[in-house]
Amino acid sequence: MKSLSLTALAAILIATASCGTKEALSPVELVDPFIGTGFHGHTFPGATVPFGAVQLSPDTRMGNWDACGGYHYSDSTIDGFSMTHLSGTGCLDLGDVLFRPVAGTTPLPFSHKNEEASPGYYEVTLTNPSIKVQLTATTHCGMQCYTYPEGTPAVVVIDLNHSLEPGESRDSIAMAPAGADRVEGVRVTTGWTPNHHVFFSTQFSEKFEKAEYSADSTLLTLTFPANVRSVAIRTGVSAVSSANAAANLEAEMPGFDFDAVRAKARAMWAEELGKIEVEGGTLAERRTFYTALYHSMITPYTVSDANGQYRRNNQQIAQLPDSTSRRYSTLSLWDTYRAWHPLMTIINPALVTDIVNSMLDMYDATGELPIWPLASADTKCMIGYHAASVIADAYAKGITGFDPRKALDAMVASSNINAKGSDSYTTLGYIPANEKREAVSLQLEYAYDDWCIATMAQSLGDTVVAKKYFDRARSYANVFDGATRFFRGKRSDGLWMAPFCPQAVDRAFTEATPWQYRFYVPHDVNGMINLFGGREAFTAALDSIFTVSSEIVGEQSDITGMLGQYAHGNEPSHHIAYLYNYVGQPYKTQELTRRLLSEMYSDTPEGLIGNEDCGQMSAWYVMTALGLYPVAPGNGEYAITTPLFPKTTIHLGNGKTLTITANDPAKNHYIRSLSFNGKPVDTNFITHAMLMEGGELKFDLTSEITNRGTAPEAAPTSLTNEEQASVPYIKEGLYLFLDSATATLGTVTPGAEVRFTTDGTEPTLSSSLYTAPLRLTSSQTIKAKAFKQGIKPSATLTVKAEKAELQPAVAAAGLKPGVSYKYVEGTFSRVAQMASRPVVASGIMPEPTIKDARQPDHFGYTFTGYINVPADGVYTFQTKSDDGSTLTIGNRLVVNNDGSHSAVPATGLVPLAKGLHPFTLLYFEDYEGEELSWGWALPATTEIVPIPASALFTR
Repeated sequence: MKSLSLTALAAILIATASCGTKEALSPVELVDPFIGTGFHGHTFPGATVPFGAVQLSPDTRMGNWDACGGYHYSDSTIDGFSMTHLSGTGCLDLGDVLFRPVAGTTPLPFSHKNEEASPGYYEVTLTNPSIKVQLTATTHCGMQCYTYPEGTPAVVVIDLNHSLEPGESRDSIAMAPAGADRVEGVRVTTGWTPNHHVFFSTQFSEKFEKAEYSADSTLLTLTFPANVRSVAIRTGVSAVSSANAAANLEAEMPGFDFDAVRAKARAMWAEELGKIEVEGGTLAERRTFYTALYHSMITPYTVSDANGQYRRNNQQIAQLPDSTSRRYSTLSLWDTYRAWHPLMTIINPALVTDIVNSMLDMYDATGELPIWPLASADTKCMIGYHAASVIADAYAKGITGFDPRKALDAMVASSNINAKGSDSYTTLGYIPANEKREAVSLQLEYAYDDWCIATMAQSLGDTVVAKKYFDRARSYANVFDGATRFFRGKRSDGLWMAPFCPQAVDRAFTEATPWQYRFYVPHDVNGMINLFGGREAFTAALDSIFTVSSEIVGEQSDITGMLGQYAHGNEPSHHIAYLYNYVGQPYKTQELTRRLLSEMYSDTPEGLIGNEDCGQMSAWYVMTALGLYPVAPGNGEYAITTPLFPKTTIHLGNGKTLTITANDPAKNHYIRSLSFNGKPVDTNFITHAMLMEGGELKFDLTSEITNRGTAPEAAPTSLTNEEQASVPYIKEGLYLFLDSATATLGTVTPGAEVRFTTDGTEPTLSSSLYTAPLRLTSSQTIKAKAFKQGIKPSATLTVKAEKAELQPAVAAAGLKPGVSYKYVEGTFSRVAQMASRPVVASGIMPEPTIKDARQPDHFGYTFTGYINVPADGVYTFQTKSDDGSTLTIGNRLVVNNDGSHSAVPATGLVPLAKGLHPFTLLYFEDYEGEELSWGWALPATTEIVPIPASALFTR
């Protein structure tokens, strides 16, 4: 089979698929590209090849979150067909170089009855006029075929103004005919990604007789002779030059044989999809599986041209050293490090090598490993430095086609960039939530990434770096609150942010409530179990996430696919069902993963319960269907669960074959025994090294719960091996108390005692024993540790209790009701950036509002004035903003909601004397949602209510 040409292979697959029985359907025939184009899947149905630079697909909406891929299944009109699209992302961009078979820009009606899609191919017949459109692609090129009915003029429009991101700036746009059958041009834009270059070269199968530009020269209408009924269009793209775009076209699509290009695209997909062969299961399960595998092979995108040239992240043009490697971008690392990259280490290690070298090239160009690279730049979107996970996981699995020492240096450098909060993370041991958004998520994900750095340093023999980063990897304990048994936002003084609601969308978390990050310590599950007070307490908490109410307090569109507070539609939850393998209850993992496979995925347009996110949602399905999942990429282990199919054959990336067998998994959900090549496997994990040996992984299943894997030694490995006392906690809020306060200490570790100090020294066994609540009448620092004989002492709790001093009111004569405002426009990511922009409008309004903004995106307001507080006391202030806000009262920054990830509230406390106090409220809007509101809670109350306009004054 492998010796056949791609075209011949495609022909065989088509013939096989036409036999009519569901068993005969090939993987290509089982793929349905419409899966995920409904609900919040954000996928596109158009034509692409594995990891191609072109995604030629219809656009049905612009500037809409649920059509980040340009298309939503609920739509009934098409704007046109553009060359580039994102696959399942949560942010908008691309939609470059749009083609239309009709003059103008009016949306074109269509019906799904006249639409079809398969890997490498898309077709639709428009309703009025009845024009048939066919699309196919190669790596750098797309081909379209427009067939016009009698009486309809053959017209093709090229639209360079079209974009899926409404706030995109057009830095350079140009196109021009290059003969009677060719058009060349370029778009240089800044949207979600900056410095995005798309050069294109387009040739038509017929010569056009008229070329008309729009007034702004972004729209070109080409009219063909009256006798032309069909026009084929072949287009090459490049990030380097129009000459390279033309060279890509000649290298990959030298003629107008549409069927040959389609057959080659189909064969490329057959080769990739054939790396995993499943047998049995239902037709719907196989269709869902192969569509998931298909979606996992769309990104990342090739950014190097056929001649090896590419645009680096410093905008310089470079040349690949050989013809066997490629450069890639579109790496949604916050999502894909979890399961997508580990999946590729099994079936495509050559791709992994190219990805690592691509990231190291980005490091060479910018001094930093990428966070979320797209095209020839980094969007800087999301959190963490998860390139470290990808590199460490690859190296741990024997993928060595890169310089490991350079990679380690890049990982270390990227972990110490202050823009990510690493300054406080390394000095305080945690990131203050009152100073930085998403602080808890940052803390937990940094700890995991640091463990990745440590493991790679250890494997390279660098004991200094290894020790430093193993210590940093344990810093997750610094934000664990034993009183609630949740990770929580901690202030710079060591006290918890308040109020705390586990079901509320919280500024200290990324696209999540505290529930969804409650169990995020993938590299040290045993250490996390210690924090909860042991296996029993941890297991009870783990059970509860799947059974508590699914109610969410606040708004966060990414939190979908709810099972209790488990949210399968977003990545922070993806490992949680596998944690039962660590506590001797693997049968619960087996139950839950089967349920999630069934309930969170289907073979319909709504078949993805959340954003596809460049393959991660699909990779979870693929890995779980195999019965394997990488809870902690970087340790070379896969936690196990019950496979979905009776037989799966994996053609491993090293040329060997692994067969996974399971007896009647549709009926039997529990593992009775497991063997690898005839040898028993008693653990709840299997190693990558074992899998890559090839052979047979045999699951012996039963319909009854078994005691297999219940022993402690069956658990996957963790950073912490020993039992350790949980870090002490303080129940009360000690921030800004008025007269006196009470500090109640505790620890969740049964039988442990708490020792404390108030002089700033480290507690020891000889320090004061906590026996009763401490009464505080002044500001002081409390340190505490938990001790229990026979186990390791806890980490140290450090809090700075602060007694409030009322900020005096000011005398302000000549005031009038309202607030002053200054309005600016521009692209902002922080409120401080507004100061450099000229004021567009200013004046006085009754109270802060953004309803009169002159444009929907990219603007900012500065509101100033005086607020009249009715009594002495400690006030709670809150802002809710999308995308960022800060509130300063007097000279004190009270609320820091800067750069909010979405419309989430942030609060702060300030002690104020009765009377007038000057304030400054800053707000900026980036793109997508727009929201600003503020409120307060009066002294001795907890309810946040709107600040009345009657309390606001200005000069």
